[in-house]
Amino acid sequence: MSYFQLIGEGPYALPTALHGLFGFLLVVGFVVSIEAVLNLNDRSIKHLKFTTVATSVISFLTIFYGTFIYIAYRSQGGVREFLLNSLPAAHTYGMELKEFVALFSFPLAVVAAYIVWTMGDELIENKWMRCIVTACLVLAFIYTAVAFGLGAAITKIKAI
Repeated sequence: MSYFQLIGEGPYALPTALHGLFGFLLVVGFVVSIEAVLNLNDRSIKHLKFTTVATSVISFLTIFYGTFIYIAYRSQGGVREFLLNSLPAAHTYGMELKEFVALFSFPLAVVAAYIVWTMGDELIENKWMRCIVTACLVLAFIYTAVAFGLGAAITKIKAI
């Protein structure tokens, strides 16, 4: 199997593949982080520190590559033009929603990581702050899952 059979051809093939890969890792990362905060104890605080920083970095990378391939999406003869001509609702309700909802995952992940790193072991005893971290992670997961699902659906209609 060659490289091009795996990710496709063209100048946006690699960034598009990385965007999808990081999006998938982000969904998994938020689930792992949520599990870690719900079962918090002395041993798992280090695990939570790692996963919240990892989800922050992966969220940034997902948005970075998404912004990069957005050039191809909006280019003349690109996916946006195709969707507006054939399925305008897919662009209006799918891509427009995806574009903005996906951006919320990064600040929420950073807030969760900041709280976990600054509070450390105190987070085990402080139920209120644990609830805030959980809320940030759950919201980030929901936004990421919606964006991931819409991205997969739009890619099935027409890939970049």
